[in-house]
Amino acid sequence: MNQQLITQETLSEIGIDLHGQDVNALLAHINSTLQERIGAEISETLDDEQLKALLSLKETASEDEVSNWLDQNVPELKQIAQDEIDILLGELADNGEAINEAAK
Repeated sequence: MNQQLITQETLSEIGIDLHGQDVNALLAHINSTLQERIGAEISETLDDEQLKALLSLKETASEDEVSNWLDQNVPELKQIAQDEIDILLGELADNGEAINEAAK
């Protein structure tokens, strides 16, 4: 789940044009924030037993095994991820002018 869901192209589509050496750091921060938000939303959908199982799995299993568990136990996973992407992109778009100024 550590893939980059928001890319420089995604940001360009909402009017944010990043330049310079900080692009990768900003994208890493944005995607880390997104992963945290998705994780928090997933946690809210799980009961205590499922949450314990997921936390245990994260410590011992591969990323693919965790992803498979999530697919099986969180039927709304894709919708949760898309909702969080949309929310974060909306926030970024709302602050696009300031972000573009800071990137100059």
